[in-house]
Amino acid sequence: MARGIMRSCFWLVLFRVASAVAHEAGVPLEGPLGADDECEATDGGAVGECSVELRQLRAHSVKAETKDEAVTEEGSELFGPNARGRNMWRARTWTDIAALVQFNESVQGPCVVQTGATCSMFACKASRGATDCVKMQCQCATGFCAQAGTCYPTSPTQCLEDTGGSCTVSACRSSRGGTYCDSGKCLCNPGNCAWKGTCFPATDTGGTCKAFGCDSSRGPSTCNQGRCLCQDGYVALKGTCVTPT
Repeated sequence: MARGIMRSCFWLVLFRVASAVAHEAGVPLEGPLGADDECEATDGGAVGECSVELRQLRAHSVKAETKDEAVTEEGSELFGPNARGRNMWRARTWTDIAALVQFNESVQGPCVVQTGATCSMFACKASRGATDCVKMQCQCATGFCAQAGTCYPTSPTQCLEDTGGSCTVSACRSSRGGTYCDSGKCLCNPGNCAWKGTCFPATDTGGTCKAFGCDSSRGPSTCNQGRCLCQDGYVALKGTCVTPT
């Protein structure tokens, strides 16, 4: 019995020393001790008598390491280029569409600026977005690309409000999303952007969170891949997340 107790103490001290060394070196002990830490039955001692103590210590160590890893992982999601936003919009937003426009531009080649319209006699229509009359041709302004004859911004912080719809005779169609009628034109509500005749919520505040979290002055926002985006149910207006009107 005395030999069994001494052997238990020996293994216990050995494990604690090895655990401290492994902790400093960043090497887990689960592999090296997983198969060889059971005691042999001697002098009437039960098989695995000291192994129970070793396994309890190992379980406590693994639990602590797992907890530390969870805290680190959770903290890393709060900000940074790899952060994942929380409570984000499930519906499509202008931020999603702008990213798609940028992707298409990178895949299909340089940004197309020609809308196909002319301005030899009349100015370019406002419904075409941000345009300039260059050599009697309606071209998209800098930072905008032509899609089906309309200039759309490639940045999620830029926005068009004209859906191209008319409300001179009847109200704006509900399929256009959140709109209001102004001088016979169906315009997107503040905090929304027009894309192919429909208004989508703008969620990019223009703020970044690559090194720090989003500032509280931006309202209910979340960090997603280094950008401060509005949470579900809120839209970005002048850099702040507000309840849509």
